[in-house]
Amino acid sequence: MIRNFLSVALAVCVSGALAQKSKVNAAWRGLTDYQATVKEKPDVSYLNKAKEAIDLAAASEETKDNVKMHTYRAQIYYELFKYNLKQEEEKAAGGDKKQKMEMAYSTVSTKEFFDAIKSVEAVKANTKEKDAFQELLSTSLSMVDDLNNLAVGSYKAKKYDEAADYFENSFGLSNMINQGRKDTVSLFNASLSASKAKNYGKVVKINQRIIDEKMANAGTYQYLYNAKCAVNDSAGALTSLKEGRSLYPNDMTLLNLETDYYIKSGKQQESLNNLNLALEKDPNNAVLHLIAANTLDNMANPKGADGKDLEKPANFSELFSKAEEHYKKTVDLKPSNTEYSFNALYNLGALYYNYGTYMYNKEMNDATIAKLAQKQKEITAKVNEQYKKAIPYFEQALQIKGDDMSTLQSLRKLYLLTGDEAKANEISAKLKK
Repeated sequence: MIRNFLSVALAVCVSGALAQKSKVNAAWRGLTDYQATVKEKPDVSYLNKAKEAIDLAAASEETKDNVKMHTYRAQIYYELFKYNLKQEEEKAAGGDKKQKMEMAYSTVSTKEFFDAIKSVEAVKANTKEKDAFQELLSTSLSMVDDLNNLAVGSYKAKKYDEAADYFENSFGLSNMINQGRKDTVSLFNASLSASKAKNYGKVVKINQRIIDEKMANAGTYQYLYNAKCAVNDSAGALTSLKEGRSLYPNDMTLLNLETDYYIKSGKQQESLNNLNLALEKDPNNAVLHLIAANTLDNMANPKGADGKDLEKPANFSELFSKAEEHYKKTVDLKPSNTEYSFNALYNLGALYYNYGTYMYNKEMNDATIAKLAQKQKEITAKVNEQYKKAIPYFEQALQIKGDDMSTLQSLRKLYLLTGDEAKANEISAKLKK
């Protein structure tokens, strides 16, 4: 009796295994029957039958890890995706064929598509039947193209977060198929898309992957720096910036980002060092000269947190002269952006005015009471030289921005200080208007 029971049990097991294998075969027949109809009029009923059979086989313990099952499942689910894509294309309104396809790629469901990719990965990962993947090679290459099209469709539809995922998946699938040959463009596009989506966590993750894959360039570190700044990770941003600068010391964008970081952090000497490096490489860059001038100006005329003037540094005269030199260079270069020209002219005028005021206060404080009257006349003459230097630059700034209140008020004050009442009255009339 025991022998007979075991025989019956064994028969049931064999029968079950055969039944599941028959589901795999039924799925293959449904797939081939559907593919035979595609060129004329696709009969999706064959495809639905194939899906039903392969789903049963995928759920069975006997066949869920079967390479042949995953080979057919990848093809069946990919055909389902392509059929749905065609339906979306036919529904798309207006535009040419290319525009309709882009629209279709931006709206089609990708559930079946990614199920197909899972089966492709399962076949590729199988170590016992290494040649089995060859049957899916053509399908896999087409999937890479579709992933890129899905990414482009989403990007043009401004679904940037989705586009980033599609581009990254394209890189992963392509890398799996073509081991050793990396699709660098896809990951860079993924980074751009994530940045457009303002998904800064994803930007960091993607660019770190680019570094790990040994595909980085200077732009990689720029994206990392900006993304980390956006989430207030100052320490991480500086680390990425320093790594980028050490690897790409001649990249001007990284140099400018580092300079900007130092300026915002109040590290004026470090920013000045960087500006000098940048000017060595690009000596006729008006913007760099203007930034250098502003930095030196701020170092020469420091202010406290309350905005009030602090004591001048010991090397004030040196800082003043260098700031003057850079402001003049900016003016001489005549930058195409009038805002830069205006700022250079206005700030140069302000530099002379501030210097004159500083001279007056310092020398008057140093003068003895007995010689104060005589000294005041000498000091006033020296100070007026600085004020007269300031006037032409404010006048030129006014030619660019004729209604700028700060420029008008500064000029009026300087005209009065230097005894030119007629011009002061002209400015007063403008101010009243």
